[in-house]
Amino acid sequence: MPSFYPVENVDNGLIDQRVLKQRRNVKHVLARNKALQWTKSYVLPEFPYDVKCMLAEQKCPDHSMRIRMIEFLQADMTKYLEGSLYPSTQQYNDVVNALLQAHPFLDEDGCGFFLWKRALKDRFKYVRRPIEDDEQVIRNKCKFGHRRGQTQKSLADLRCDEIHIVQIKDEAVCFDSEVNEHMNWFQQEYVKTEKNWREIDNRMSQTLELRRKLIDSRIPLKDLLKMFPFLKCPHQMFREFQLLTRTDIYKKTRHILESYSENILTSFIVADNPINIALQEKMKQYTDEDMLKHMKMTATCLLLPDVFGDDPSLFVVVNEKVQVSTPVLEVKNPFNISDCEFSLYLEKERLTKVDDCVTALAALIAAFHVFGIKCPQRLCQTLKFLKTLIFDMHHPYFPSITEKEKKGGFQHPVI
Repeated sequence: MPSFYPVENVDNGLIDQRVLKQRRNVKHVLARNKALQWTKSYVLPEFPYDVKCMLAEQKCPDHSMRIRMIEFLQADMTKYLEGSLYPSTQQYNDVVNALLQAHPFLDEDGCGFFLWKRALKDRFKYVRRPIEDDEQVIRNKCKFGHRRGQTQKSLADLRCDEIHIVQIKDEAVCFDSEVNEHMNWFQQEYVKTEKNWREIDNRMSQTLELRRKLIDSRIPLKDLLKMFPFLKCPHQMFREFQLLTRTDIYKKTRHILESYSENILTSFIVADNPINIALQEKMKQYTDEDMLKHMKMTATCLLLPDVFGDDPSLFVVVNEKVQVSTPVLEVKNPFNISDCEFSLYLEKERLTKVDDCVTALAALIAAFHVFGIKCPQRLCQTLKFLKTLIFDMHHPYFPSITEKEKKGGFQHPVI
């Protein structure tokens, strides 16, 4: 990096620390002025040879290769900004946009922008964390309470970092013009008969980071859904789940119901359950294999909390009124093929209506994760079991199930 200063005069190899401090102060002023000149015409650096080969072959980078690319981008940005370790939101956007425009295959399932931006921001945080002798870093750490915290931060010091920073006070949410434009567009598009799903996906990806900040701040659900009405759509809820976890929740849920239906329906625990009895009676009326499979999966979904010793009313309500505020399924006429209804309720209001038990169960699981809702204690065994399978974790130990298995012989199939 070129220096603004002549070679230091040294005395016995030592430099006056006061001079170094003064130069650091000047350097930060220059860095801030330079940052203001940043334009959107950011040019990607020349990556190392092996990275260039990977990009030329359009191969999806593995974890170690991603880290190398992020480290290289971070170093280049720091050099571009003359040593500053605090790029603005727009500068992050410019770099990630340049990367994805040059190599579109890195935009995995339309969520690459958020993932690469998040990784780049995390890299800058990692670089700043051990720094103790940089005035700009120390000032920001004090400002945001990381260390050497000040007793009281003035309102003047709490300067928002450009755009996408949200302050929530007294349930009032203030956004900049770009965010407001997204909000207005979502609300207008939501009421249209034919929707532009590609643009919806794109804008939902761009606003994901903002959404997570709002949810982490415990914004009321009704306010969140007013800003992002497409979260009511199962497709968008599943996509949000995938952006956060890199997991296809619908595919995993279908696999769980298909794999475990026989074991659950034939277990001693649910032998006399009214749902299982109704299933057996209804199955006598049909011979079509697909229809029978659909009915079995529906019954499996409804019986899960019974199998795990949890409270079924916190999981699914069959032909009754919803009484709980946490995510819960409402099912009407579960084994009536022509008149069956599945709905997901949140805070005692219908969030969305879906077509089948797989989508319903996937939406229920996703709702807890996407909206940051704590699992009820009397439902934790069921959701813990589902979580282990969705995220390919080892099977947990369930004391409530183990005792019942001794009586009924319930066993988890190997998947």
